[in-house]
Amino acid sequence: MSGFTGLFATAEAQLPQQAPEPGYFADLQLDQLVEAVTAGRERHNLKPAFSVRLTDAAAVEARQAVFADLADEQLRAAARAFCDGLTRCARQFEAASQVRHPRQAQRWRLNALTSYVNVVDAAGAALDRATPSSAGLRSWSAWLRAYRSGPEFTALAGQARALLTELGGLRYTLSIAGDEIVASPFADQEDLNAGTLATFERFAEDELTPHEFDLRAGAEMNELHAAVLDLVVKLFPDVFDRVARFVDRHPAVRPPVIGTVERELQFALAWLDFTDAVRAAGLRFCLPELHGDAGLQVTGTFDVMLARTLAADGRAPVTNGVALHGDERVLVVTGPNQGGKTTFARTVGQLYHLAALGLPVPGRSAALHVPDAILTHFDRGDRAADLRSRLEDEVQRMTQLLPHVTGRSVVILNEMFSSTTFVDARTMSIDVLRDVLEAGAVGVCVTFIDELSRLDPRVVSLTTGIDERDATRRTFEVTRGRADGEAHALALATKYGLTRDQLRTRIEARA
Repeated sequence: MSGFTGLFATAEAQLPQQAPEPGYFADLQLDQLVEAVTAGRERHNLKPAFSVRLTDAAAVEARQAVFADLADEQLRAAARAFCDGLTRCARQFEAASQVRHPRQAQRWRLNALTSYVNVVDAAGAALDRATPSSAGLRSWSAWLRAYRSGPEFTALAGQARALLTELGGLRYTLSIAGDEIVASPFADQEDLNAGTLATFERFAEDELTPHEFDLRAGAEMNELHAAVLDLVVKLFPDVFDRVARFVDRHPAVRPPVIGTVERELQFALAWLDFTDAVRAAGLRFCLPELHGDAGLQVTGTFDVMLARTLAADGRAPVTNGVALHGDERVLVVTGPNQGGKTTFARTVGQLYHLAALGLPVPGRSAALHVPDAILTHFDRGDRAADLRSRLEDEVQRMTQLLPHVTGRSVVILNEMFSSTTFVDARTMSIDVLRDVLEAGAVGVCVTFIDELSRLDPRVVSLTTGIDERDATRRTFEVTRGRADGEAHALALATKYGLTRDQLRTRIEARA
């Protein structure tokens, strides 16, 4: 069993327990995405796992292989059963630690130990029936096989199940006279339970379906139940003493690797469960191909949080694709306000982060590199507590960002220097873009300055679309094209009768 440390194989791919939130999270709205994805799984501390981006392609591919296996419904169901079973087991241990009656606490712990061996057995059997392809799941299957056949687990499973069966087979009678209850060994008296069930059998309309109760800590017995239990313990002291000795010998049963795998599977299921609603709306996710060289090719991509929100209303977002060819490095996006420029830039940044976690990313296909850094610059507006001007704040943040840009970085710039004059904004934006281009980084720049889209052959001009029949209607499609902010302004002026000729005609008509 030695050597197996988790599904994600390499040391870098293992999930961290602690990590600060990256500086770009709020700009890319990844903070909201991670909050939504991990909701309901707080017990497993998954936020750090969704915060730390991998920088080694082999580590990313190790996680991707596990996600590829979990596309199989049987394997995913087995993973879910394993996680749900361990959660139920943990709640039984919690119940044991919180109830006051020692015999009841011992029973909760026996239940928890039996649940544990049942969950491990079921997971091992499911993996033996399946044929996972990933190194992580194959190694996990081999580890489980060896663990289940080992003397320690075999003894634990045999004793736990035998004691549970023995407790379940205890038979006794209770005689109630006034306020006195007497417990006695069962002596073949009439089985009133069987008679009662037979009496009411004709009222049963359908076959009863099993119901699995959600066990939570705090299932305390009342005084009457505790008194009856004390009477039963006196009747069968030997079996209750053996239960006590057994659970005392097993205060903890999980090897650490069981907890590691549980958390890794929770990480995977959290993402798959969250994106199921988006998939149901007809949108697709894919495992991206990783490039050695910096670049980007993606089709049918979208903002996951936006898609999830729209899917709740039965709608789907407009998807987009983009590709960098040859020496192309920076996408400059122009177009009308509220046309989807910022959403597109944010989506590209999210793509790189999600891909570097080893997750399936939004899109029909994707090919990109694993970045050494994701650097963002978004306008943060005026803040009452900040004594600096917006421009001063932007310049300072940009000064801190640019020295970290390398040929493997991803830079997302959104409306730089919009608080200053057009001339100053153009000059400073050109300087920033030249620095990014010289570093060889991949970047997206959303701007109102058309000139930036023609700055360099390594710049690709993208525009967000408007309906040709109605210049006020956005299509949210992002395509290659010449920046035409003036043409859009002219189309709007024409629509509302505000061109020079239209105004002159109206004035002359009133003269």
